[in-house]
Amino acid sequence: MVFIATLSTSCTIAPPQVSLTAIRRSASSPQANAYDLEFSLRNSHHDAVELESWSYSVSAPDGSTYGGTWAALAVLPAETTKTLVIPAVLDATPQTGSGANLVVSGEVGYRDPGNLARLLRQMGLLKSRSTFTGNASVQDDIRPQPPTDRSVPQGAAVPVTTPMSPAPAKQD
Repeated sequence: MVFIATLSTSCTIAPPQVSLTAIRRSASSPQANAYDLEFSLRNSHHDAVELESWSYSVSAPDGSTYGGTWAALAVLPAETTKTLVIPAVLDATPQTGSGANLVVSGEVGYRDPGNLARLLRQMGLLKSRSTFTGNASVQDDIRPQPPTDRSVPQGAAVPVTTPMSPAPAKQD
């Protein structure tokens, strides 16, 4: 078991560096505020890293909190910095509006690209995580809501479009 623990720590890459860069209030109602949490992620490794999930919490000065898990569905290219945005919602209070200072903390799960790391992950012995904590003042970025179309009765089925299959790749 000590051998596996040693291997799991020696085969991992440097975790992505995660920092909170902005909190934007994207929507507001008398009951709640919706936010876009903007992060800068830096991959200093020479291999791309697949981001799996975010697990995070947002705290306001009045004690309001939001906790969430969000599928990352992104790849962090080798030796680059990328900006990613994830959502959050808090009760609408004076402490969660424009200018409020919110604290965000959590972790980003990622897949270590090495073969040994992949084997250990499949065996359930390796969970690669990058933790973060940061705070920022809320900036308003509320966009006008599109008008609702009242011509469609409530509960009416909306037709679903089927995406076209991609064209086959050309063979040389």
